[in-house]
Amino acid sequence: MENSLLGENALVDPSLRTDQDKIYWRCLTDSIWEGRLSATRWLIEFVGIQDKNGNPAACTEKRNGDVRIDAFNGGCLLDPSTANARCLADVWKGCTQASSHATDCTHPSVDDRTVLPQALKIILDHLQNTIYDKACKNIRDCVLERVP
Repeated sequence: MENSLLGENALVDPSLRTDQDKIYWRCLTDSIWEGRLSATRWLIEFVGIQDKNGNPAACTEKRNGDVRIDAFNGGCLLDPSTANARCLADVWKGCTQASSHATDCTHPSVDDRTVLPQALKIILDHLQNTIYDKACKNIRDCVLERVP
């Protein structure tokens, strides 16, 4: 997690001595990756964006109980006609296809050194400029706050 959006570094360097250790670590890192894709897609939907036929589109509530940013005080959906929405729609599609069709590498990039950080920055900026500003809070401070 070098170059973290929060300015924090986390490094895990396991000692992989046996084949069992290597298998365990592979399963662990694969599950972390899948979780990252799912969480990123959910955040993109939370700010109101999805891909529809290759274009950014407003994400509708799919199930009873779904929550989007517009349900919060100060929250508004990201405008699908913006360049930021285009980026998020591509990442949304990439996350969907990279997870659902992992053997097919023709999906939009979900590179964790460039594309995912760019998408997360767009989302964090939108969250800050809407619901966090309305609550007079800083998202970075909230995320890094120690929980007793």
